[in-house]
Amino acid sequence: MIRRGSWVPLLPRAARYAVVSIVPIEPILRGFDYALPGAETAQQLSIIERAMPMPAWGAMCVLAGVLALVGFLGLWRRVAIAGLWVGGSTYVALAVGQWVAVLGEPWLDGIRGPGIVTIFALAQLGMALGYAQQPDDLEADACSKP
Repeated sequence: MIRRGSWVPLLPRAARYAVVSIVPIEPILRGFDYALPGAETAQQLSIIERAMPMPAWGAMCVLAGVLALVGFLGLWRRVAIAGLWVGGSTYVALAVGQWVAVLGEPWLDGIRGPGIVTIFALAQLGMALGYAQQPDDLEADACSKP
């Protein structure tokens, strides 16, 4: 039997902030890509992306990313959770549409697109759920008093 080590993969504060702050930047970039002219004519749009005007998808992505980033920078847990939840939910919808398109291709050609969107969806939802389990400072203070 292989014996596991005792290492706990924690990141130092500066690295943690850098890594966590990258997640909301992706929806901001995607949102601008969707909102800027020309997105509606892209041939590779999925059935889900065509269900709503591209600027609306763009606005949802930008809103999600900005809320999460502002929450992180302001240390406002609930704002970050709201942004991550909106982003994760939006990305789940986008991923479903992209997976539907890829499943019809031989050898799942183009799997990287829905794969990346799915990874970001799960990252955002996982972060939102994890942060939701953390107590607010006021809740933590109240629990520590006798």
